Amino acid sequence: MKDTSITAEPGERFTLTVGQNASTREYWYLVGPEPDSSVLVGRGRHYASDSGDEPVDGAGGRLTFTFEAKGKGTTRFTLLHCTFSTCQGNTSTQPPATTGPSATPATGTATPSQSPERITYTVTVG
Repeated sequence: MKDTSITAEPGERFTLTVGQNASTREYWYLVGPEPDSSVLVGRGRHYASDSGDEPVDGAGGRLTFTFEAKGKGTTRFTLLHCTFSTCQGNTSTQPPATTGPSATPATGTATPSQSPERITYTVTVG
């Protein structure tokens, strides 16, 4: 698990952009616990394809999360990174029901897959 620090001023907006490719079931989610809304508010997410306006099978893209610093304080939020081997039952907008290691893969091997990557951001607004 990675931990990343961000500093912002009240009223400032900032974004986090990650690579995402639906064709390989690679998705990112903002997961709980939610940030303290008196310190930081999520302002949505936007996906932009690497292939521009023309959809191309297998093309990846970038997912951008936007946040707005509200008031002084410190809060945290977590992004969860799912791939085909780390999450089961998720969709592009719905995170998996559980974030532990997924069940034994369908290939018949007895080794459970890895846990999804979690990146926790600590935001200080001052």
